[in-house]
Amino acid sequence: MGTAGPAALLAAILGTVPVTWCAANPTEVSPSDEPDKQALVTAIDALNAVDPQSPETLNARLQYADFLAKAESEDCRTRLDTAQSQLDLVRASPAVSLALPWGAARQADIDYQIHFARADCGSSAAVREQELRAALDSARRAVDLYRDALDAVSMATMQFNTSLVYRSLGDNDAAVAALQATLAMDREYGFVDDAEENYRLLLEWNGKAAGPEQVAARMQDFPDRSTTLSFGWIEGIAEVALETDYSQLANGRILHLHGVRRAQRKVQKGLQTWVVSYQPGETHHDLDTPPTEEPSTSGFAYSLARMLLQFHDFRVAHNGDFFESKGDFKFRTRVDADVKTLKRELASKNDGTKPLARRIDEVVNATLPPSVLEYVVAEDYNLQVGTWIDATLEQGVWYDMAAPLSLPLAPNLFLAHKIQFAYTRSVPCTADATDLSCAEIVLRATPDPVAVKAVLAYMIRRARLPPGQVPRLWSVTYMRLVTDPATLQPYTLDERRHSYWSFGAKDPNQALTEFEKTVFVSGSMSR
Repeated sequence: MGTAGPAALLAAILGTVPVTWCAANPTEVSPSDEPDKQALVTAIDALNAVDPQSPETLNARLQYADFLAKAESEDCRTRLDTAQSQLDLVRASPAVSLALPWGAARQADIDYQIHFARADCGSSAAVREQELRAALDSARRAVDLYRDALDAVSMATMQFNTSLVYRSLGDNDAAVAALQATLAMDREYGFVDDAEENYRLLLEWNGKAAGPEQVAARMQDFPDRSTTLSFGWIEGIAEVALETDYSQLANGRILHLHGVRRAQRKVQKGLQTWVVSYQPGETHHDLDTPPTEEPSTSGFAYSLARMLLQFHDFRVAHNGDFFESKGDFKFRTRVDADVKTLKRELASKNDGTKPLARRIDEVVNATLPPSVLEYVVAEDYNLQVGTWIDATLEQGVWYDMAAPLSLPLAPNLFLAHKIQFAYTRSVPCTADATDLSCAEIVLRATPDPVAVKAVLAYMIRRARLPPGQVPRLWSVTYMRLVTDPATLQPYTLDERRHSYWSFGAKDPNQALTEFEKTVFVSGSMSR
């Protein structure tokens, strides 16, 4: 196959497809089936034989450890020791922090489960207290980590678990305070079913009557929230910033990239369309050690290209539908200048960065044609605005939809994704605001398994891979949007993309594991 990188090969085979977004389907997402012990063991053995550091292998180990920590059969010491060994293997992995969006939180969660179970596993009084203290520390850590991972349900669950640990330690005052903190989360995020049970427990722990009437009295002011998102832009200018943190594991090394771009965003209402234009500001790249070989080079090139291709002018219809990108010549001139500046910066570091510079040229040139760039600009707009026009969302209800999204490996390649999203809570629009006038929407997206299977099967045929060499593609996208529901003026878009790509070679070091976090922040509009 020559020296083409994995992302380059993927791009050549997949091509591009139009970005057509679907309206929300108000159907609550069904929970996945509980894992089976033997199925988990079999899956771990099979996945580990392919790549011990793949996200699928790491996730299977965490599932198995969680299963064992919560099980009630078998000898508890043997069972918990096995759970601990699986957790330790995941902790030792250099890939876990990049591969799994909730990896750190899940580790703290399972650590809590193991310590809490050990406390009742025939331990002495001293050991029992030691294990409970360790469980408490892990539960507290998991609360913060789940919050950062945009998983409010698990965050509230772990906060509740801290109250259970305090009860087990005999500290009822601390248990009550922890349970009250859980109830505050229930109210903030609209977890009505959990709140009812937690109020009942709170009454019991305070030595009060805890019947249905007493619980109902405390639930009568429980917020019943929904939000209707309407397109109602106003003319004005806002300062915006885009900050990107990119990390990858390839060739046995972890490399990082940080970038910041600033601009002034102007929104004007024309006769037929709204016009959005950008006046670019400062740009800063921080590359600790630019890569010199594949597959690292491709990963860095795509991340750098995505930063260079931001802030494109575009137009939308008066009803909010995406109309077209605009100013392609001006945009290309600006991007060409930015590419030259970046290449000079790379050259100043060492001569080994020439392959990276060439790869950046290839990615940028493949994305700049209007027929491709249109989809890239439309995807950004739809994630921030277009998808949500006229949607009415009940708080805490997860909905599903399907749409093509770009793959983390390439900004101009789109594949069908299954998407789940929810209106999670009301929040301030900006960091210095106090009114809870904006809506927070959390979105999770994974490529459709059928589409991935078809793509990889086609790749095997097209690339004429030898028998037994099976490429693997895995990715997940998490997103947090803060928007004004009255106007759909976006204030924050926090997008996190985790991906794993393997060409199927026997050396796992040739796999590419990536994590990219891009945060778009807008200030308030000034007229």
